[in-house]
Amino acid sequence: MKQILFSFVFLGLLFILPAWVIAGEHQSARDSQVQAAGPYNLELIAKDGQLQLYVTDRMHNAVQTSGGSANANIIDKDGNRATVQLKPVFGNIMRGSGDFKITPDTKISVLLAMDEKGTHVARFSFKGKPETAPAQTTESDNHQPHEGASENGSSDED
Repeated sequence: MKQILFSFVFLGLLFILPAWVIAGEHQSARDSQVQAAGPYNLELIAKDGQLQLYVTDRMHNAVQTSGGSANANIIDKDGNRATVQLKPVFGNIMRGSGDFKITPDTKISVLLAMDEKGTHVARFSFKGKPETAPAQTTESDNHQPHEGASENGSSDED
């Protein structure tokens, strides 16, 4: 009985683990986000007013975007929305621009329509590390012993 139960658990994990690996956010070489969307991986580089989308297959091979189209819906923390149309530029790259700012609270949904493969959606969020101000230094923090003075503050010139 234990062997049968173990076999079912093992087989279940065998089928579930690849789905966990494929789904969700992946790390990219361009310091951006990669999301799975249908048969594609979509890599989004977002800057204020500009979006650039790279389309690859699941094996990270470039997918030609000519003949395809995409729309990006951008939502900021206040609920303000902007829609940007992404157009094929070259190879597997699509670009678009508009009037929007990217903050750590920005969320972007990309709807990609490629030839006969249907429409696929990927969602990106930019919850990044909060920027920290550089530590403030004071004159006393940068104090260097004067020439001829030891670290305890006494001078050899007395």
